Amino acid sequence: MKKECFIVLMAGILGICALTGCRKAPEASSDSDILHAKGSAERDVENITAEDTAEEESGTDPGGIYDALIGTEENGIRICAKLPTVPDTIPTLTIGKRDDLDGDKLKALLDSESKDVKDITAAYLAQREKELSEMSEDDIPSEWVYFGDDSNLIFSDGQKEASFARNTSASYEDERLKKSCDAIYKKAPEINVTQDGEAASAKFSAARAEEILLNKLAVLDITEIHLTKALYYELEETAFYELHFTPSYEKTGIAAEFGQLTKGEIHPQGTAWITEDGIAMLSLEDCCGKITDQSGNGKILTFSQVTGILEKYLENNTLLGLSDAELTQVELVYYPDFQKPELILTPAWHIYTPLEQKIDSDDEVWNRVFERGAATNIYLDAVTGELIKAE
Repeated sequence: MKKECFIVLMAGILGICALTGCRKAPEASSDSDILHAKGSAERDVENITAEDTAEEESGTDPGGIYDALIGTEENGIRICAKLPTVPDTIPTLTIGKRDDLDGDKLKALLDSESKDVKDITAAYLAQREKELSEMSEDDIPSEWVYFGDDSNLIFSDGQKEASFARNTSASYEDERLKKSCDAIYKKAPEINVTQDGEAASAKFSAARAEEILLNKLAVLDITEIHLTKALYYELEETAFYELHFTPSYEKTGIAAEFGQLTKGEIHPQGTAWITEDGIAMLSLEDCCGKITDQSGNGKILTFSQVTGILEKYLENNTLLGLSDAELTQVELVYYPDFQKPELILTPAWHIYTPLEQKIDSDDEVWNRVFERGAATNIYLDAVTGELIKAE
């Protein structure tokens, strides 16, 4: 729990530093010359995106390792990461709420062996209303922005419970399996399979856990996911994986690494606890929307174009970097932009160092990253080159 709180706190610090760092400019920031310089940088970016560039430079081949400094030692970004193979073009997607998350589909998600399945929606809403009415005004949660509508549907058979919310979210829990997982959660050694690989003594593989998860998600017509982290816990006879994931469309997942979150942002994310016997817990927050529109296929920037664009942003201090800090991950993802009532998914190049890797490091370099407000989590529009987010 302390570690989780620390991660959230550091995420906030990173976000604040980024907001300060990315906006840092020469002293005469309001001078017309600075505005002109920014305009020139924008034109430079447009010129780079217009180039018909092949991946000819050493170290920018898809599937290869890129290891180089972009910019200068004084203000530069060092990337050492494997480059993904990406499609030539990719559409921008519009995601809306579902209209088929009904009782029949919820029963299929519940998958109960009991004939005594009850609709407990009314009881749940009444209990929630009672709890809110008993809170002091200061304790009532502030209203948040939601993706979807105000619908709720909850079924239970006494052991299993499943729900739909807002026609965009879903959850599932098997009380018996979850109780076993709770008993060892954070007590058993935590093995980060994504980072460290499979445990030699694991009772079953992460691939098998993902297979069990996808079989469950198929009920909701979700056929692929973007797995962002897999943790393994084992103690005595109990073993389970904690999988973190986002929706994925034609093998392109949604962004999952963020710092400070602000009101109005929607970040689809899924979490599951999976045992050999089945799923103990499943949460699909804003993951169940459907594609309502897709706009043309935009041409994806090559990585050599991306590095050229980053250099322009560094030249005019739109980006601040620290040349000693390595950014270790490069991926193509969809960046979510909530334009109520829909979620717009824009293809983006994501260049970053995972937050946990920075927090777990005692390296003095990362202290200087925080002090400088250097960007270590960068999202760049994969078609236009626009800087979406840097922190």
